[in-house]
Amino acid sequence: MLKMRIGFWMLLVLQLISSVKAQQFSAIDIKLKHLAKVTSNYPQEKIHLHFDKPYYVVGEDIWFKAYTVTAEKNEPSQLSKILYIDLIDQNKAIRKSITLPLENGLAKGNINLADSLNEGNYRIRAYTNYMRNYDSSFFFEKAIEIGHVATEKKTIAKPENSLKFDAMFFPESGNLLAGVRNKVGVKIITSNGIGANMEGYVVDEKNDKVAFFKTEYAGMGVFAFSPLEKETYKAVLTTADGKTSSFALPQVLSYGYSLSVNSNNESVRIGVFCSKNLINSDVHLVAQANGVVLSTFTVKMDKAAVVANIPKIIFPTGIVQLTLFDANFAPIAERLLFVNHNDQLNIELSNRYENVALGKAQISLEVKDNQRNNIDGSFSVAVTDVNKVAIDENEETTILSNLLLTSDLKGYIEKPNYYFNNVDENKLRHLDNLMLTQGWRRFTWTDIIAQKEPEINFRPEQSFEITGKITGVNNKPIPNAKVNLFSTTPGLILNLDTISDVKGNFVFDRLDISDSSSFILQAKTDKNSKAINLIAMQKPTITNEIRIGNTLDIAPYITATKERFIELSKFNKLDKGILLKSVTITSAKPKSNLNILNSANTSGVADYVITQEDLAKETSIIFPISRAPGWLGLAKMIADDQVVIIIDGIEVPGSELSAIPIQKIAGIELVTRNYNLAIYATGRKKRMFVTTKSGKANSPPATNTANLKNIGLSATKEFYSPNYDNPKTDRQAKDMRSTIYWNPNLNTDITGKASFSFFNASTPGTYRIVVEGMDNFGNLGRKVFNYEVK
Repeated sequence: MLKMRIGFWMLLVLQLISSVKAQQFSAIDIKLKHLAKVTSNYPQEKIHLHFDKPYYVVGEDIWFKAYTVTAEKNEPSQLSKILYIDLIDQNKAIRKSITLPLENGLAKGNINLADSLNEGNYRIRAYTNYMRNYDSSFFFEKAIEIGHVATEKKTIAKPENSLKFDAMFFPESGNLLAGVRNKVGVKIITSNGIGANMEGYVVDEKNDKVAFFKTEYAGMGVFAFSPLEKETYKAVLTTADGKTSSFALPQVLSYGYSLSVNSNNESVRIGVFCSKNLINSDVHLVAQANGVVLSTFTVKMDKAAVVANIPKIIFPTGIVQLTLFDANFAPIAERLLFVNHNDQLNIELSNRYENVALGKAQISLEVKDNQRNNIDGSFSVAVTDVNKVAIDENEETTILSNLLLTSDLKGYIEKPNYYFNNVDENKLRHLDNLMLTQGWRRFTWTDIIAQKEPEINFRPEQSFEITGKITGVNNKPIPNAKVNLFSTTPGLILNLDTISDVKGNFVFDRLDISDSSSFILQAKTDKNSKAINLIAMQKPTITNEIRIGNTLDIAPYITATKERFIELSKFNKLDKGILLKSVTITSAKPKSNLNILNSANTSGVADYVITQEDLAKETSIIFPISRAPGWLGLAKMIADDQVVIIIDGIEVPGSELSAIPIQKIAGIELVTRNYNLAIYATGRKKRMFVTTKSGKANSPPATNTANLKNIGLSATKEFYSPNYDNPKTDRQAKDMRSTIYWNPNLNTDITGKASFSFFNASTPGTYRIVVEGMDNFGNLGRKVFNYEVK
């Protein structure tokens, strides 16, 4: 192998200038221009949630702040204005959903863990509607364990050697190339999804050992060897109980290319290797991060090995994707590299007050960038009692580990903050092992080469929307179908209509409604065809990917929380909202105006009401309706399409009216006057609301309608922190909070400074302050600060 040490970059540039054909430049230029177009026109979003603590107990609130950024530069996203968050149980059932407005990419909220929840492992998923256009693996997901004070939790450790395991082997650039020293990543995973640190060796067909390896951290390691042509290899692993298992290595290729990447503090050393029969061929190398090309050059392989050094400074902090292409611009080798310039925001904290139980802590915050410039940004702060909330900093999902690492990788990553916590040479090596063994899926070169553009089916929402699709026979989209939206929420009068587009899609936007709102959607065509399907807004599919939460034993936390609950109950303060102050987002919900229980006429506006008692005297539904003012000649009105008949919220043909047994009707409301009809999109057509006792019409389920329950923007709560300077603050109950303070809206000014204050709890010990946040230019920061309370 020829080793170049000086001037490699210039040498390669000269090779490029002298040997590459003009049409090759043109081909590369076309592909990279398309990549730039896709990156610019179809930006992707990423989400980070900062939580107040890593685990909870039923009856508590999960407090969080959301940071929504663009994938390209981690800058606050201006695309989406609505955020969706789901709490998902072990059975992949959504147990809680909240919808929040985003402002400058930011949102705050809480998830109340109601008593109806069981203890267990849950997932919190966050996404925007626009993110649904891409792989759902890039939604924010975090596993969270939720305990219950009524259950005694016992930790049963399962011995690692009793678990089954699987071993996977990843040649550095994708393939093993004969006659070249290949670096191979190793990943060993046990059946519980956790990495296993083991030792093994590689043997050839003669069972001769040709390489040795061991996994160092999270089941990952690396080894190197030079495979021979037409030889097969397998790896052998021995468990603690002496049992051996063998795993086949990938096939050795006699023809092809290989890519080798190594880095130090200053540069990235890239080696390109080829088989002898490919000497004098051209290859292209492209380095990019989140669709932004950082470096590209073409090399004529006049030797079997060419090596170059690229200055590291041209790469941003985060994951860089290095891809090798052949002369036809087909990808032939790929390698991920993590670059860390340690250029995160510098956050300094100081506590100016004496730290005693129930004492006031006054914290000063100052934020600068790596150039020592003052930073005005948005931050969130959580303070917890470490004696109650044990923390493994390596397991934390931080704004750095998430937005710089895990949000750009597909699959579960064990203890992601390990790679950012007290970084040393070992951790840098372990992080490179992760790059060797983890997949990249944010975009595919295949689509770029084919000059495809992403198919956008979900638009960035600028307000809360109700959306859906209208289809007909064989699920063919129906354009120009009329879609009506009727409120079934007591006190909320809202009746809207719209038309489906050429793809059958429809949308009702700019809806300022609370999440207690319910609606009925109904679609029809000009021909009133019954062969019409209305598909209302649906949640994304829940993945089966393994998500493992905090591995710490939460039994002590459950015990501490139970003691706190008992203390509160002594003073009749439990479950009465004393820790919460509601923040009103929408107007208070008015009292029900319903004339008939469960009526779809939620406005309560009616010119004539026929009650169940009135109907008890009748033998036919037609007679009491015909006696109502303005309703004589009902049959002719129906035939002339002058009346809209709604049974249990569903518009039906007039022929179905007489089919309802009168004894099953709870009441009928008639709207006759033009003044009262003005709120409806059907103009002066009279309107009849029929409510049955069961709430379900006798006709077969309509495919052109949909019921939407409890949708809209979620109300949020404000974290309550007691003020012991106020003499009116009750001091009877012992203050046993685990989350001492939570503030999702900590903003530094133009001098980079901010301050906040809170009161310590009654319990002495170590208190932990965590500050996370960012500025408007995508600079991220996190700071952990501990202080002692006596």
